[in-house]
Amino acid sequence: MAGRAGDGAMAPNPFVDRELAALREGGYRGPAWRAFGRALAASAGASAAARPELARELGLARLGALAVAAAVSLALLADGVPALGAVPLPALAALLLLAWVGVELGLVRHPLTGVPSPAIGPANLMSLFRGWAAVPVLLLGLSLRRPDWLWFGLCLAAGLTDLFDGTVAGRLGQESRLGRLLDPVMDACFFSAAAAGVARWGLMPAWLAALVALRYFVPVLGGLALMLARGRTLPVRHTAWGQRSTLAIGLALTLTWLSSLVALPAPLLPAIYAVALATMALALAGILRRAPVGAVADPGAP
Repeated sequence: MAGRAGDGAMAPNPFVDRELAALREGGYRGPAWRAFGRALAASAGASAAARPELARELGLARLGALAVAAAVSLALLADGVPALGAVPLPALAALLLLAWVGVELGLVRHPLTGVPSPAIGPANLMSLFRGWAAVPVLLLGLSLRRPDWLWFGLCLAAGLTDLFDGTVAGRLGQESRLGRLLDPVMDACFFSAAAAGVARWGLMPAWLAALVALRYFVPVLGGLALMLARGRTLPVRHTAWGQRSTLAIGLALTLTWLSSLVALPAPLLPAIYAVALATMALALAGILRRAPVGAVADPGAP
C-alpha cells in the first residue's frame, strides 16, 4: 500500500504509453522488444542522473538488503534448508528487486499529480521486503516438515509491512507511482509463497492455497496482458474490498499456523476460510467491474 493516495486512479504515464504504442506497432517482435528495452534503460539512466539522491538511496538499500539476506541465509542453513537454495537465493532476490526499482526510478512521483516524491522511502522498502520474504518463506515451506518460528517470524514481519507501508508513505509525503506498481506484485509473491507452505504441510487445502495465488496473480497478470494488448498504461485504482481480503487471508494463514501448535475450536478454521473466500470473491468482482473502463485495481489496497 505504499503508493496509496486517496482512492483516485493513477494518471497515465506518457513515456510508457509512447513506448508501449511503439511496441504494439512493432507487432511485439524481437526488434520492437529490443527498442523497448533500450528506451527503458535510457529512461532509467536519465532518472538516475537527474536525481542522484535516489541513486544514492538505492545504493544504500542494496547494502542493507544484502546484509539482511546474509543473516537470513545463515538462519535458513541452521534450520536445515539446503545450501543450494539458502545461500544464493535470498541475495539474488534482493538484487533483482532493487534492480527493478533502479529501472523504475522515474516512477518516484506522486501517483495522482505526477509531482516528484522526495525519496524512494521506507514505505517502498517495506513493500520490497514483503516480496523478498517470499523467497525464504517458500524455501522453508519446501524444506521443513512443519512450520517453525523462523517461518512465522518472516511471515509476521512481511504481513505487518502490508498494514503499515501506506500509512508510512502518507505520513512522510512519499506516496508514489512506484508504490502503486510494487504493492500488488509484492503481495502476490508473498501471500502465494506463504499459502504454498501451509498447503504442503497439509494444514490448508491445496485448492484454497491455489485460490489465494489466483486472487493476487490474476489481477497482476491480467492487467499486464491488458496493458500490452491496448498499448498503453492502465490507471491503478484501489478497491473497497482489497484490504479486507488481504486481512482475511493473513488471519487465515496465522490461524492455520497456530493450529499446528495448539488445538483450535473445530468451527474456527472453516469459518475464517469462508470469510477469506468471500472477501477474495468480492475483491476480484470489484476489479472485474472496473476493468471495462480501463482501470486495473490494486488487489492489496483498500
